[in-house]
Amino acid sequence: MSNNKQLHRILKKLKEIEDKLNRPKSIDDYVSELEAKKLLGRGTTWFWERRRAGELHFTKLGGQVYYLKSDLVKYLEDRSSKD
Repeated sequence: MSNNKQLHRILKKLKEIEDKLNRPKSIDDYVSELEAKKLLGRGTTWFWERRRAGELHFTKLGGQVYYLKSDLVKYLEDRSSKD
């Protein structure tokens, strides 16, 4: 991997960390996995695979999985730009 790509990855990761630290979150910023499945038209296994691969960040409260709306949008935008 070239130094330029490594630097880009490091800067991107630092930006993600900064965003997480500076962003106040409220309950309205999250959707349940059930809601996310309806919105994206995807199933439980698809979400599990994305979580397991580290592609989708999530919060688990009790037995429920929640996603930040902004993370879902960012995931979709990142994937659409690769196509």
